[in-house]
Amino acid sequence: MLRFRAQVGLLGLLVLCASPALWSCSKADVVDVNAVDDATIQGYLKRHNYTASDYQRTASGLYLVTLATGTGPQVAPGKKLSVKYTGKFVSAATENTVFDTSDNAPTKSFDYTVGAVSLIQGWSEGVALMRQGDRKLLLIPSYLAYGPTGAGSAIPPNTPILFDMQIVTVSP
Repeated sequence: MLRFRAQVGLLGLLVLCASPALWSCSKADVVDVNAVDDATIQGYLKRHNYTASDYQRTASGLYLVTLATGTGPQVAPGKKLSVKYTGKFVSAATENTVFDTSDNAPTKSFDYTVGAVSLIQGWSEGVALMRQGDRKLLLIPSYLAYGPTGAGSAIPPNTPILFDMQIVTVSP
């Protein structure tokens, strides 16, 4: 028991000694990941000469750039989709790096039922705004993607990503 109290006392002393360093941190020292993600995405748009009239930004912070407009059925919960996609990084240093593609699938597409599969929030939100034949870039901030944990060794923590996505089919 005495040994436990000594360890707790030492731990308490260490916390007390470190406290002034913690108190000296200001809000300016804390990185605003959302702002960094937005700046990274804006940098991508600027490097590729997209202007405000070329993209849509949703309330959540997802950006969509329309590359082709479809005329088929709208995506809706319960509908079966066939999607072709390529996932890449957004930052200038790694933007040509592909981390995933439907080309690796046997059918060269990702087939699923909307709402029946758990997907990242940015994908789900972006697909819901599409219809059959649409091809869009979904520029997804990290907090709508894999967040502070990342996705294993494929996607580092707090990394905004993009999907070049085409809705091939929407069926009941």
